[in-house]
Amino acid sequence: MYRISRNIEASIIQFLQTKLAEDGWTNINVEKTFKRVYSTEVTVPVICIRVGNTEHEFVEIGTNSTLRNPLILIDIFASSDGQRLDLKDYIVSILKHGCIYYEYIIDSNGEIESKTQNGKIKVIGISDTIVDLNIDKDTLDPKDRYRHLISLNISLDKVEL
Repeated sequence: MYRISRNIEASIIQFLQTKLAEDGWTNINVEKTFKRVYSTEVTVPVICIRVGNTEHEFVEIGTNSTLRNPLILIDIFASSDGQRLDLKDYIVSILKHGCIYYEYIIDSNGEIESKTQNGKIKVIGISDTIVDLNIDKDTLDPKDRYRHLISLNISLDKVEL
């Protein structure tokens, strides 16, 4: 069974994969690790989803109950500058409304055994920025030539005891 951070990553990955397919975006890989992004098995365009820093706000003084507010990092590795811009605008447009939060049970082979809807991922802030490595694009790895980073501040609106 995944814990909360991995459930968030998996929920967003599955949501993006489904929306990309429904909206006609083809041959776009959605991954959760840089190891997979930079492997020879995966080609651009690639979208990498990861949970970054997380704030745990106490609900009230004198209690251990908290609200989790994670930072979601969405790295886009595109094949052109135009594709980078189109992908980042598309991702922002669909994720700003949030998505369903699922809890996943994974089998011994790492495959999804079952998933249960348990709330909604609410987006409470978005920023996006170009990733410029300040190196001539022709000398960069093709995956690093046209990069973009979207950061989402999210909330599950669930008190954790």
